Amino acid sequence: MKKFITLLIILVLAIGIVACTPKEPIVEDPVVETPVDEPVGEEPEIPSDFNKVTLYFVNDEYIQTGNESLEKLIPEEWEMEELHISVEEAIVRGLMEGPKTEGLRTVIPATAKLLGVEVKDGTAFVNFAYEGLSGGSLEETYTINQIVASLTELDTVDRVQFLLDGEKGDSLMGHYGIAEPFEKPIN
Repeated sequence: MKKFITLLIILVLAIGIVACTPKEPIVEDPVVETPVDEPVGEEPEIPSDFNKVTLYFVNDEYIQTGNESLEKLIPEEWEMEELHISVEEAIVRGLMEGPKTEGLRTVIPATAKLLGVEVKDGTAFVNFAYEGLSGGSLEETYTINQIVASLTELDTVDRVQFLLDGEKGDSLMGHYGIAEPFEKPIN
């Protein structure tokens, strides 16, 4: 009988607690956001060449004829759209994509995989995956030359250090040493 009375008291207390609970939720004061005034004045003027970069591509006629009197690297102006990567990386990716002008070409192997480009203290570290880089001395020469010539056009880059899988390597394709940074294209 004591159990029955104990259960009855617990039941009455539970009903009392539920009955005393407010039925509508408590509403706190609304948060009022104050609009921020836009600065008064003109937008800063952006130079017209702000998003223009120079990419160097190989003269297709030189590749086909071997005529040493022809220019080997020819500049092509590119306008960079809104970037979600660094301009340096966008330049290398643009070189890999190829030129827009007829008579020019890229010799960066289509199988090359760019892992990234970082700039530190004037050196652009161009990081390729080792796998996918193959070619003869011509491909290696102009892969290096296209990248070095294009990146050193920037005020932020004085030299280019090539990396393979994040480490300094001996050579991109077996013909030229890449242990030290390049300050200008090779001959």
